[in-house]
Amino acid sequence: MPPTPLPSYRVQRRFDDFDQLGEEVRQWDLDLRQLDRGLFRGELLQFGVGDVHVTEASFGRSLRQEGSPPAGLRTIALAARPDVRFSWRGKQVTDHDVVVFPRGAELSSVSDPRFHVFTCSFPEHLLATIAETHGVGEWADLYREAEVFRCASAAIVRVRRCLRDLSKTALRNDAVLTDPDFVQRATHDLPRRLLDAIAGSAGSCGSETSRKRESALFRAEAYIEEFARHDIKVGDICFAAQVSQRTLEYAFAARYAMTPKAFLNAFRLNAVRRELRAANSSSEGVADVANRWGFWHMGQFASDYRKQFGELPSQTLRKVSG
Repeated sequence: MPPTPLPSYRVQRRFDDFDQLGEEVRQWDLDLRQLDRGLFRGELLQFGVGDVHVTEASFGRSLRQEGSPPAGLRTIALAARPDVRFSWRGKQVTDHDVVVFPRGAELSSVSDPRFHVFTCSFPEHLLATIAETHGVGEWADLYREAEVFRCASAAIVRVRRCLRDLSKTALRNDAVLTDPDFVQRATHDLPRRLLDAIAGSAGSCGSETSRKRESALFRAEAYIEEFARHDIKVGDICFAAQVSQRTLEYAFAARYAMTPKAFLNAFRLNAVRRELRAANSSSEGVADVANRWGFWHMGQFASDYRKQFGELPSQTLRKVSG
């Protein structure tokens, strides 16, 4: 009897709504919030062969990305282009880096409008087997519980080329996903190239911010999450973060390229948008939702909302109602 083909799937979508992208992406649990101003444009390609899942994603706006990677698998990520930079759990990731998600860790990333990445998720035993048979050592020794590996340029180029070829092939039709050559490339060649890159890396990369600023950011974000509905000021955030305003501004500039005040305003606008998109918001007016998040001057609110998302709040509400 011929072998049973591995389960496979392919999804390709373009989005003008980052919340919709977060809801429809497969395998991942994503919470996306737009930080900069402008209409969102995103593209997503996902394909899977058995327990191996690959995603190619590009987001045309700056986003704060939270959530969880595919459950039960080890996820590895890298920039899809040489000019891509993004923040990952407090570390600055460049086009020479490979990111390995720690076991059980959640996604925590900040991206700019050039964001374009590949993510690959594998069963742990597959990585261990290939590491052993390929002669690069034990997977546990290679990984060393680090998160960001600075790799040789040639090794990164080989991984990126392999992923581009796989993505290009996957776009042809669904039948190629069960082709033995494609399955071999996705389940053996790809992880082997990634392990080569990690094995030859210069080690893990440090944090982009000091420990003091990192702790201050954590406290500031937690405070904003809890009290954004209230009339809080930057001074209140500084007090909660236990640092001076200058230190907090440096921390937000390094992580988000914006001030704490701008971050708070973007957070509130995203919260309004999320409520307007919720099913029960169709029975509420825009003003009701905006007031709940501290926006009282409706003309200014509508202007700020349109600058942030490229549409009026009433248009967001009509999309859901329609």
